[in-house]
Amino acid sequence: MPYAHRPLILDADTHMMEHADWLPAFADPDIRPRLVPFAGKDARVRALAADAVARAEARRGDATLRAEAEAEFMSMKFKGWHGLGAFDAAERRRANDLMGFGAYLVFPTEAFNQVIAASDPEVLAGGIRALNRGLADFCAEDRRMGGVGYLRLADGPDSALAQVETIAALGLPAVLVDTLPPPDGMGFSHPAYDPVWARLQDLGLAVTLHIGARGAPYEPVPRAVFNNGRETPVHRNGDAPADAVSYMGMPFEAQVFLAAMIFDGVLERFPRLRVAVVELGASWVVSFLKHLDQSFRAFRRRQDFSALTLLPSEYMQRQVKVTPFAGEDIGWLLSSGAADMLMFASDYPHHEGTDDPIGRYERTLAGTGEPLRENFYHRNFEALFADRKWW
Repeated sequence: MPYAHRPLILDADTHMMEHADWLPAFADPDIRPRLVPFAGKDARVRALAADAVARAEARRGDATLRAEAEAEFMSMKFKGWHGLGAFDAAERRRANDLMGFGAYLVFPTEAFNQVIAASDPEVLAGGIRALNRGLADFCAEDRRMGGVGYLRLADGPDSALAQVETIAALGLPAVLVDTLPPPDGMGFSHPAYDPVWARLQDLGLAVTLHIGARGAPYEPVPRAVFNNGRETPVHRNGDAPADAVSYMGMPFEAQVFLAAMIFDGVLERFPRLRVAVVELGASWVVSFLKHLDQSFRAFRRRQDFSALTLLPSEYMQRQVKVTPFAGEDIGWLLSSGAADMLMFASDYPHHEGTDDPIGRYERTLAGTGEPLRENFYHRNFEALFADRKWW
């Protein structure tokens, strides 16, 4: 019996867990020896990944070990690199069967950090090509999996436009973009980027923002905040916030990105461009809708918003989707303005997804009608890919 508790669930956030030999296997020969080492100096991460590879190899030849992993695949024991199918595509297809969802959006994990840590622009570009090739190869094992290719907007609109074509040619249905431009760079809502947004719209590729898009360790607030006379939280490799203050700061950069895309008219000019905010929580969404409209009222006599034909909050509700964390009060969010925005996400096989995301979501859905449940479990995901159904 699958883990899914209803006929159709579409999962907007899953991951693969790349190991040390994965990225070089997809890199061009001249780039391969120049890649940044896997996990940098973090021997703990390298040891975890190596142990997981050894255990996966043992499962292939031992039916008892496979049965144990399948029986407990959602448990915290089998998370991260040790998750069933974390890096083995054939095993992942079996894990997908056990979960029982109709589609899985798949993001990279450690290889993404490995790629963007490169200081040499040529190695960075080669690493991105390898990352996207590898993700497409992994997802080709199961048509239910849709990989999210990395689109580096920070390299400028011409480079970004070329990258879009490469990602589309690989068959990936979505792109992960930088949340904020570099300090000396061009804003992503600049008209020079319009050809990029237009091409993404025409191809039906969803744009995603995701936790940790700046690399590891993930620090959503300045480190100086923790110079507070108390014990400093340990910020390890990975994209999970290490403390309560960091957790509170997680959605900030996404909010800035969305505000710029709305107030600068990008979502007006490209009404079929769709954006998903993934693994940054959702409790902020309802107040953000109010905040957008209040900002519009406060500045409409000082700035030219004449090109906007909708209220800012209406662009959000029309074109933006958001994944909550398991445990957030999604029943209240769905009934308080986010009915057309929230999407189910398991975060498999990451620890943050917990051992029972469905159970945690369902505990907040008491009294929520079936139409809102359908929105959450599959309709909003379907709307995100309305022009490019890939499953």
